[in-house]
Amino acid sequence: MFLDIIRAIILGAFPVAIFTFLTLQWAISSGRLDKFSNNKGLKEQFKKISAAKKAAKKKGKEAKASNASNETSGENTAGATDKKTFFHKNWRGDFFHEKIMFFGGGFYGTMALFTYAIIEISEIFNFVGKIIDFTTWTFRFSIDFIITFLINSIMNIVKAFIWFITLEDYVDMKEGFIWLVAAYIGYLAGVRFTHEKGETVWVYMANAISKFKKSP
Repeated sequence: MFLDIIRAIILGAFPVAIFTFLTLQWAISSGRLDKFSNNKGLKEQFKKISAAKKAAKKKGKEAKASNASNETSGENTAGATDKKTFFHKNWRGDFFHEKIMFFGGGFYGTMALFTYAIIEISEIFNFVGKIIDFTTWTFRFSIDFIITFLINSIMNIVKAFIWFITLEDYVDMKEGFIWLVAAYIGYLAGVRFTHEKGETVWVYMANAISKFKKSP
């Protein structure tokens, strides 16, 4: 059990902590999230965002239904179709934040997106391996590959929602409860690190990337 705890910390807690920091700080830097002091404050933000999105979606449906009714009755709706709900612009916004909110936000949403990323990366490598023969460097392409890839992409979303089961296909978890606890600890560590050091580390990373791009 001790070795499983060590493995859970290294392969579970650390990656989740890093992923949590990257997604949260990215959202803060892009203006999708406000700075928070603890996990409770972060949860409250997720709840407000989720509630606002649902309200905006409902309002959008009502406006669409109203516009359709007006068009049927022959009323002039010029300009009405140009009005967008406030959160409409978020669908073109920060990718990670929107995906986490799609999966529900918080620890669950972060783990779902984390799992989804693992699945998609694995699928891409498998896809490339099927269409390219690296021994002869020949390209094999079939419409069946595209169809299978698209179907798998849809199924991967479902698998991401049940991440607590799916992750067992990618990591040998002898004690599932230990890995679940490790993942949650990693998430909390990522939240705290974002609060205490997030902005400093983010600026450092941005400067490092900028220097790397400028280097010959």
